[in-house]
Amino acid sequence: MTNTSSSYPAGWYVDVNAPGTERYYDGTAWTDQSRPMSTVPAQPTKTTTSKAPWFKRKAIVIPVGIVAGLIVLGSIGSALGGGKGGATEASEKQVAVAAPVTEEVVAADAVVPETTGLTAKEAAALLENAGLEAEFSAVKGVVIDRDNWTVLSTTPAAGATAKEGDTVVVNVEKKAAAAEAEAAPAPAEPAKPAMTTAQSSAVRSAESYLSFKGFSRAGLTEQLTSEYGEGFAAEDAEFAIAYLESAGKVDWNNEAAEAAKSYLDFKGFSRDGLYEQLTSEYGEQFTPEQAEFALSAVGL
Repeated sequence: MTNTSSSYPAGWYVDVNAPGTERYYDGTAWTDQSRPMSTVPAQPTKTTTSKAPWFKRKAIVIPVGIVAGLIVLGSIGSALGGGKGGATEASEKQVAVAAPVTEEVVAADAVVPETTGLTAKEAAALLENAGLEAEFSAVKGVVIDRDNWTVLSTTPAAGATAKEGDTVVVNVEKKAAAAEAEAAPAPAEPAKPAMTTAQSSAVRSAESYLSFKGFSRAGLTEQLTSEYGEGFAAEDAEFAIAYLESAGKVDWNNEAAEAAKSYLDFKGFSRDGLYEQLTSEYGEQFTPEQAEFALSAVGL
């Protein structure tokens, strides 16, 4: 250590190793005495040395002394701090440690499975099991319902080696049945039978009678053909009634129930009396089955 006794008189000086404190210098070496830094700088102790006080020396000497003092203070601080220097060195060593090297993961090989003739759904499952991705390609249409598409080929072809995660293009076509069903036009509505003027008139008359009261099939036929009724020819009346039946515009059970209700609204009837009125050839001429339905419907 450089002897700086000729440059510094004994006294309290700022401790660079402990900010906010001062350490006592006895004129030859630094002591273990320290104290909080005073607000008023301490005046250096006068000595009997024959040399002029340090603050009266030539200006060029003062900076040199300060530099030498800083070097000494730094050396003493390192000696006193002991463990601090070791910590700094350890910290520097930690910074110098190289980061671990990350090994590059190489994708494993995967063999493209044979999928020709399978459905697109089955092909996708096989490719997924092999570690590959499937991308479907079709000349016509969009592959949505994979059960209705058949695999024609793949790119790369079956048996080729690829890397896990690679995409395999699956060429597909729509199944014949599904394609035909899509291409087939919607079934045309059945053409309405051509009617003669007499037939059309008979249909309108039959509909009008049925909206007025309950009629049996026999009773409506008689009403349409009677000379006291509409006077239609028997074949035109039959055409009109058959047309209404095929179109679902008449239900004879409901007609019987409507007729039974009309009779009960007019006067009281026993069950047998109303049954006779509904089935008699002089009455409504409903069939026995239709009359039984009507009696049940009105609560008899």
